[in-house]
Amino acid sequence: MATSVMQANVVIVGAPSGMERLTYEIPSALVGHVEPGHRVLAPLRSRTMTGVVTEIGERLSEEKLKPIIELLEPRPLFDRAHLELMDFLATYYMVTIADAYRGIIPGAARVQSRTAYRIARPPDALARAAFTPVERAIISAIGRRPMTARQLEKLGPENDVRAVIGRFLADGLIEKRGSDRGRHRESMALIATMKSGADAAAVRGGRQRELIEAIGLAGASGAPVEALKAKFAGVGAMLKSLARRGIIEIREAENLQEPVAMAPAFDLTDEQRIAFDAIAPAVESSRHETFLLWGVTGSGKTEIYLQLAARALAAGRNAIVTVPEIALAGEIVRAFRARFGALAGVAHSAQTISERWANWMAAIGGRARIMIGPRSVIFAPLHNAGLIVVDEEHDGSYKNEEGIRYHARDLAVALGGYAKCPVVLGSATPSAESYANARRGRYRLLHLSRRVNDRAMASVEIVDLRREIAEVRRAAVAGNGGAAGAADPIPLSSTLISALKDNLATGGQSLVFLNRRGFHNFLQCHSCGNVIACPNCSVSMTFHMRDRSLRCHYCGHHAPAPDACPECRGFGLSGQGFGTERLADALAALMPAARIERMDSDTSARRGERERILAMLRAGDIDILAGTQMIAKGFDFPGVTLAAVVLADLALNLPDFRSAERTFQLLTQVAGRAGRGDRPGRVIIQTYAPNHYSIRAARDQDYARFIRRELQLRREMEYPPFARLAMVRIEGEEPRAVGRIAQAAASALIRAAGPDDVRVLGPAPAPIERIKRRHRWQVMVKSRALKPMRAALSAMRADTGPLASSEQVYLMVDIDPVRML
Repeated sequence: MATSVMQANVVIVGAPSGMERLTYEIPSALVGHVEPGHRVLAPLRSRTMTGVVTEIGERLSEEKLKPIIELLEPRPLFDRAHLELMDFLATYYMVTIADAYRGIIPGAARVQSRTAYRIARPPDALARAAFTPVERAIISAIGRRPMTARQLEKLGPENDVRAVIGRFLADGLIEKRGSDRGRHRESMALIATMKSGADAAAVRGGRQRELIEAIGLAGASGAPVEALKAKFAGVGAMLKSLARRGIIEIREAENLQEPVAMAPAFDLTDEQRIAFDAIAPAVESSRHETFLLWGVTGSGKTEIYLQLAARALAAGRNAIVTVPEIALAGEIVRAFRARFGALAGVAHSAQTISERWANWMAAIGGRARIMIGPRSVIFAPLHNAGLIVVDEEHDGSYKNEEGIRYHARDLAVALGGYAKCPVVLGSATPSAESYANARRGRYRLLHLSRRVNDRAMASVEIVDLRREIAEVRRAAVAGNGGAAGAADPIPLSSTLISALKDNLATGGQSLVFLNRRGFHNFLQCHSCGNVIACPNCSVSMTFHMRDRSLRCHYCGHHAPAPDACPECRGFGLSGQGFGTERLADALAALMPAARIERMDSDTSARRGERERILAMLRAGDIDILAGTQMIAKGFDFPGVTLAAVVLADLALNLPDFRSAERTFQLLTQVAGRAGRGDRPGRVIIQTYAPNHYSIRAARDQDYARFIRRELQLRREMEYPPFARLAMVRIEGEEPRAVGRIAQAAASALIRAAGPDDVRVLGPAPAPIERIKRRHRWQVMVKSRALKPMRAALSAMRADTGPLASSEQVYLMVDIDPVRML
């Protein structure tokens, strides 16, 4: 009777198109060990590549199959909920399943083989003299380091390079070697035990017999792999070989869970208790429901998260907590670490490869049962999620703007459905989309209207810069205002200056917010009018006084600031505009005795610098902190009693239908930093548009009034949440080719769209037409329903995609875009 052969469907990470999901045979030694979600090594043509098992069975394919080569971890990397999430990700955002996995699995986890060529016998001088230019280039390149065929093909015509490689191999001048790159080894604690019924006598070789003897002496408890590696050199390969042959078994050591540290939990307020009691039953009964926790700043949303997470852990399940940016979420990380200790893991892209991989392995092994991080933490291999929290759910950072344009908030809601657990979306200023979902009954709305301990909200006042700026400029001409010592003065109103000085005198701390970096926004020549622009992007260069440099904040290009105008060679260059660097200088001139620090991307680039500044603020060693939006989010400093916004109009002037919403959210976040201690808070918002509905609502801290007006405008203009939106982005180095492909994409969309189903707007150059030397066009697609929009986009890509590839133009579909620039 023929024995059945177990098979596995495997997604090959990084596979070429058409080979994303393949079926392999499971070798007999791995039967019973391979499960859906496991990371494996599988052969693909002449290479070995990483794959993720998605299904196992006996008759998945009738073809003759290649076997899986290696199982890379004892436990599956992903659970069933995450496998379903990956299918959803690929389908919804219109990417291949292989690209979906490649986009979320860290590079260290993508093991693959490659063939590299190296020098076998250096050619003599006579042979070198007869070489063609291509032959010389290849020998010279391989002489420096081993290189792949793809790397060598850049050195000349492809056919010529391949012919030279063949001749050199035949002559013995070069040789090819296979090698793996990526990470096989996991960082979980492993033990090795003898497998029941194994024939240890069949093992040949003295070193392997010594190893078998050491494992046998350890008995049923097993020998720690790390101890074996310390005792026997090169033991890793031997252990893998013995495991493949079925002589030993390598498994994870028994995981000793730390007890969940429930104390010191705080007593919940009445409003917190109502919210907690609404969500906790869903945690305990493993029921999916999405809750929108709308709570004013300082209302204690974090304590609700903490107590819900404790309830999930007590029920034997785990928790995922997402934050917009890990560097701006120190308070929530500290709170979870203080409550749960090592059970709270943190994973983010700023970590080293080893740190990030160790956190992933801690999640798989159960040593980390709460994973905290920015948007990518939604993919962390934390099995059996019992709670998913999306803090500051409105924040645009949850939208991935590189690679696959997914939105982590939306994926969190989807994952909650697959994992059968509640999802909590928390915000003081919920996004229009989430609020609309709550009104439609898709989410359950919970409201925290008061701060903890009934602390008063900070008082907010608006300064009309249309009136104040005239006085500031007159003071600048007269030389009386330290803050206005340039032709284009910083608009520091008398109201703001007086408030800063009074707050300093009474021992309060102040935050001064300006969402612009640098000293001047740009340098302009007064003789010819030239503005020094970035050579790679269609934006001006920002002047930084610190090193007298010009920097592009889009591509990173920088150069010393010239003394003479590059256009007319005159000496009429002067700075225009202002940023945080100049703001800090102006504040120091106004208040020489104040301890002033600046926090933006320039001052916080070095690792640990941001934490140092925040520690100084927490310790009371800073009187005034000036900065960009880094200082506006997530901080809880009781000593801050004054928060100021220098120019509230910056986001309002962007060509983006969400500009009013972002302005309201940012102003509300800034206002929420003041008055969180025993002393009342004060907020000053300077603006040229004091009557704009978003600024007036921010003054009154009235989200309900703002969102009513915003949703009314969105409905009239047919923007989300009343329509589905997609953006087709077209980029390339050749401007005419980009324009042609943009026109072709728009025409294909119009042909595929029904007369009433889909609206096509464009093509048009993007608001920032060039970034990193790539010209940019875009086509916007609107629809009341997702299905017809997706059908039109699919038809467009099938029609225009090959043409774009032939023209070396990048064509990308962005579903639910967040950035319009």
